[in-house]
Amino acid sequence: MDAEIVASLERDGVFITSLGALGLSGSDKLFASGKQLKDVYADRSARGELRHQYTVQANAQEVISHSDIFRWGLNERLLQIAETYLGLPVGYDGINIFYTVADGRQSGARRWHRDIEDRRMLKVAVYFNDVDIDGGPLEILHRRFPDGEIMSGSGYPVLTQETLETKLGTLRDGDITSCVGPAGTVIFSDLATHYHRGRPAISRDRCAVFYNYISHRPLRPFFCERSVLSRDQVANLVADLSPYQRACALWRDRLPRLARLVPPAPL
Repeated sequence: MDAEIVASLERDGVFITSLGALGLSGSDKLFASGKQLKDVYADRSARGELRHQYTVQANAQEVISHSDIFRWGLNERLLQIAETYLGLPVGYDGINIFYTVADGRQSGARRWHRDIEDRRMLKVAVYFNDVDIDGGPLEILHRRFPDGEIMSGSGYPVLTQETLETKLGTLRDGDITSCVGPAGTVIFSDLATHYHRGRPAISRDRCAVFYNYISHRPLRPFFCERSVLSRDQVANLVADLSPYQRACALWRDRLPRLARLVPPAPL
C-alpha cells in the first residue's frame, strides 16, 4: 500500500484510504480522541457559539490533552511515506485540527488556493465524522491554468468557485477529486503542487485533523510552524520518541542559523 500511496501522489496528487486499511499503531486512540474533540465542538455549534466563525481550530491545550492525535503523525511508516514522496529527509510540521461550520460561505480555505511552505508537501487528513459532498470535503483540482503557476506577492491567486470556472470554462468529470468518506477516512495529498479547497459545507459540520510534512529544509520556513503549539511544547510531546521521530518533529533545529532566527508567519 505504501508504494501505491506514493505512486498515486505522483500521478494524481491524492490518495484516499481509511484508518482500518492503513493499520497503523495508535489509530484507535487517535480516532477516539478526535471524536471527543468533535463532540465538544458539535455541542458548542449546536448552542450557537460558533455561528460567526466559519472554521475553529483546536487550541494548544486541547492538542496537548489529546496528544495521541499529534503523536500518530510521527508513526515511522508515515514519515517514510512522506520521505519517499518528497525525495528528501522529512520534517513533521505538526497538525491542525479544524472544526468547520456548515454555513455555505466561501471564506478562507474554502476558496481555491495552493500552500506555499515548500516546493512539494504531503498533508494527511483524517475525518472524525462522515463527510459527503455537502459536508465540506477536501477537494483537489487536477487542471492547470497559467496564472495558477505564478506567485503574486506571498502566494498564488486565491479563487472562488465562480472565478475558477471563469478561468477554466466548463469543468469536466475528473477535473476535481472530492474526498468524501465515512469517519476514519484518511486522505494523502500534495497541497503545494495542486489547487485545493475545503468545499463549503451546507448540510453538516465537519471535524478533521491535518498532518503537515515538508522537507527538512523547506523553501519558505517562515511560512511553516503554523500550528497552535510552541517549539517547547512540541519538544515535550516527542521527548520519549525515537531519535528519528524527534529529528523529524524538531526539523527547525537543522536549519541554518539565520533561518532559525526568522519567526514563523502568524496563523
